[in-house]
Amino acid sequence: MNLKFLQDLSQRERLMLLAAALVIALAVLIFGILQPYRATLARLDTQIASRRRQLSELQQLSREYRQLQQQTAAGERRLDAAGDFSLLTFVEATSTRLAGRDRLISMRPQPGAMMEEFREEAVEVRLERIRLDQLVQLLVAIERAPAPMQVKSLRLRNRFDDRALLDVTLVFASYRRLS
Repeated sequence: MNLKFLQDLSQRERLMLLAAALVIALAVLIFGILQPYRATLARLDTQIASRRRQLSELQQLSREYRQLQQQTAAGERRLDAAGDFSLLTFVEATSTRLAGRDRLISMRPQPGAMMEEFREEAVEVRLERIRLDQLVQLLVAIERAPAPMQVKSLRLRNRFDDRALLDVTLVFASYRRLS
């Protein structure tokens, strides 16, 4: 490269040229190296924070999944252990024990439903003149039944002759595997 043109420049022009070269080098350094580096660091910090949130959500979902697996396994064990469980017999015995035979007005079997590999049995029960604590005990007994059961509907009415007593209509359902 021919540096003769630098020798033809005055001292002042050489200083200006050097200053311009320094400014250009500094601009290249800042905008070509430092700015992209900082932008990359900021983007990576954002990605790290995002991935940490995703990991936290994944861990939470994993815990929920394990809980659901345990609940499913417990439900299947209850289904398998139910054996010859009779919904009508269980509901009648439990209602009579907790509320008394005279309080059990009617029991009507409801049409059952078929779901994939399960059969649902349902029964509508009418109880009159029962106390709230008796109803709660009945619901707890249903929750602890040897077979999977649920309350599909519950209607309560206060009695006009005694506000402390209730007339209750419940629909209980139990489930069993199709054979």
